Amino acid sequence: MSEQLDAQLQRRQLSPDSVTRRLADYEARLGGLQADYSFLRSEFDRLAPQLSALEYRFERLRDRVGDDVADDGAALRQAQLEHERARIRLELASHYEERLRRLEGGAHA
Repeated sequence: MSEQLDAQLQRRQLSPDSVTRRLADYEARLGGLQADYSFLRSEFDRLAPQLSALEYRFERLRDRVGDDVADDGAALRQAQLEHERARIRLELASHYEERLRRLEGGAHA
């Protein structure tokens, strides 16, 4: 096996040091990608329940709007109002979490 690897390295004119550097670079990039994925996954896990609750509320609102409102303009205004309330709630939650992160970061420093 080692002979085959040495033969391939010679054919490609790569030194073992070059391969070691490339492997280290690959592993560093992989570690960065894993950290990015972990962050994105945690953000998804944090937002998923909130989005599910919003979807449920929008569905309830849609059903209620269908029953209560006769004209489309009033339904649109009501949906926009609900959307604005949901956006503000998510923004407040995001600011609160950011403040907590800064406080925790200061406590660990």
